[in-house]
Amino acid sequence: MKYKIKFTLGIKFALSALFFLLLVTTVFVYNYFSYKAAIKSEFDERVKYSTEVVFEELTQSLLNSSHESIRSMLSSVVKTTEISSIKLSYKRFLFSKETLLRNSNYQQNSDWGINDVVTDAKNGNVTALDNNMYEFLSAKSFNPQEPVVFKFFLYKNEILINAVSKIYFGYEVSKKDFNPDSLDKNETVIDSFLVEKKNISLLNKPFVELQYIIDQSTVKEKTAFLLRTYLIYYFLTVLLLGVIFIGIYIIFIKKMLLNSIKYFKDSMAETLNNNFVFNDKKEVINEDIDEAFRLLGNITKKYIIVLNELNINKNILERKIFTDDLTGLPNQKVFELDLKNMFIVGSDGFVGTIKLESLGDFTKKFGSALANHFIEEFANVVQNKFYELDLQEATLYRFFGSEFAMILKNESEEKILEFSRNLAEELQEMGMRYEVENKSAYFGFIPFDKYGTIESILHSLSDAYNIAKNSENYYYVVSPSEVLDKFSIIEQNVREIIENNSFEIEYGFETRSIENDEIIMLEAIPVLYDKNKEKFAIGVFISAAEKIKLAVSFDKKIIESVVDYIKANNFKYSIVINLSMLSLKDNEFLTWLHSLFLFNENISKKIIFSMTSYNASTDVEVFKNFAHEVHRFGAKIILKRFSINDFAIEQLGELHLDYLRINKDYTTNIFNDRDKKHFLRTVVNLGQSHEIVIIGDTIRDERDIAACASIGLDAISNY
Repeated sequence: MKYKIKFTLGIKFALSALFFLLLVTTVFVYNYFSYKAAIKSEFDERVKYSTEVVFEELTQSLLNSSHESIRSMLSSVVKTTEISSIKLSYKRFLFSKETLLRNSNYQQNSDWGINDVVTDAKNGNVTALDNNMYEFLSAKSFNPQEPVVFKFFLYKNEILINAVSKIYFGYEVSKKDFNPDSLDKNETVIDSFLVEKKNISLLNKPFVELQYIIDQSTVKEKTAFLLRTYLIYYFLTVLLLGVIFIGIYIIFIKKMLLNSIKYFKDSMAETLNNNFVFNDKKEVINEDIDEAFRLLGNITKKYIIVLNELNINKNILERKIFTDDLTGLPNQKVFELDLKNMFIVGSDGFVGTIKLESLGDFTKKFGSALANHFIEEFANVVQNKFYELDLQEATLYRFFGSEFAMILKNESEEKILEFSRNLAEELQEMGMRYEVENKSAYFGFIPFDKYGTIESILHSLSDAYNIAKNSENYYYVVSPSEVLDKFSIIEQNVREIIENNSFEIEYGFETRSIENDEIIMLEAIPVLYDKNKEKFAIGVFISAAEKIKLAVSFDKKIIESVVDYIKANNFKYSIVINLSMLSLKDNEFLTWLHSLFLFNENISKKIIFSMTSYNASTDVEVFKNFAHEVHRFGAKIILKRFSINDFAIEQLGELHLDYLRINKDYTTNIFNDRDKKHFLRTVVNLGQSHEIVIIGDTIRDERDIAACASIGLDAISNY
């Protein structure tokens, strides 16, 4: 069994204290190593400076083989620096004429010539080089710690002098009481010394190797002292902070805060149990908390008032937008939403239109009161007939005046004909009761056109109604066999358009910021052409593409085209791409999208994926998952045509939206509509608390634009 740790305030405070102590420890550690590095750096710089100066002078002395000068410089370095020992080892035994003279008794004879430079054969032999330079080639028995005696002749103006010169080819100088050989024998001491080597070249070849031993004991002593000091101060600091934290927890958090929170929790529980009425008799901790609870009581009462008002306004708005006032029937807006649902889920059935043709004459003859009664009874007659014939998925809608519509889902042609005959008889009887001279109503049915649009369905209903009106019957029913060939042609056209890329992308439907009137997004609009080069309705196209399983392929082509467009153009606004719900459900599509944006990271930031509120509501979890994936890519999400019929306002915060475009029914003619203003303020407040950009749809009236700005909407579209 897995146990979930409950992070109480005490645990959170302890974790915060530990984090602070970790921060203090980090500061101490950082400062310690910084000072340690500074000590080492200062030591290295001092050694480097003191040795470089001497070594530069030493190079010239080595060339002249000035024994006393060399030894003096090496002794000076050993005495005045941290170098404990210096050893010079010659790689080539070179010397010059000046070297021979300076180390002989004839230094004053610098203008004399030199000839026949020789040495004892046990030491080696001498070779003359260019520019009065000589090289001593040592024998195996040569001891570099001993000076080499060279014999030579000085000559000038037929005068010849036999001269001797003594030259040293090895030096080793150490501090008093320091033996370099002890480093190899004493491992405890070796860490305090550092052996360095430096080469001096002559004639582009190694001449002398300097090996010097640096005494680092002072650095180690200072570092050890620094560590002891820091540890003492660190433990004192931790002890002091521990006392402070314990004092804060006991005095302020436990005694004042936690006890106050417990009292607050008990008070809230009692308040809720008592229907938001505070118990003023309860003992309080101090005057400030007492005053806070009193204010909370006032806030709670105001909240109840606002909540009740909001619920009332919401109900009023829903009734105003979706319900006919007289009959209580759903109106044309609900009819259109139900048709959209049938498009999405691919429902079968029939759609009908019915009109009280005699209503105008009846109203003139009997008055509006009886006319209203006539309309109400007509609505009851139709709905009762639904019940009598067991039409379980049948709905009657009132558009306006005498116009009504019907949707009968998943019913056969025979059932529709039976219903039509029975309804015609009932209407005839009703007409006789109300003394209607001609037929009281006509109606027509068409099979649901799954590849049509709302406009095309309304147009077909009008044609069916006109046929019924000009016939002897009350009704006319279009047979499903009449539309099967049309479906086949549409599917073939859609398949060819996608496979042949017979479409273009236009960019429009701009959305502008209310604050500065800048464009914040444009929509990618596919312009489709069938094989006859005629434009194809996008709604019909998407429905058919989903039916033949090509919607995902089409979405990929649109996205690729938009990515190319963004690469080729430099603009600040984003591009909106509408997606099919099938793409959101397709794991392969998500993998493809991830791969595309992996190589176009900057492009994804300018893309907004769009889904209608109604489509998203059909599978909320799929939409949430897609929003999560989209944000991983760096792209954004917009929910458009938002309606409270699809989502409750409080649900929006769970969808992880970046943009919300409100349905135009809520954003037109709002300047004088109090209910719509209340609704928009509620949505704006939710948007601000969840960082969602709120957009008003299809707003053209300047008064509506001003009202949107005052309410707090972020942007508007006015197409």
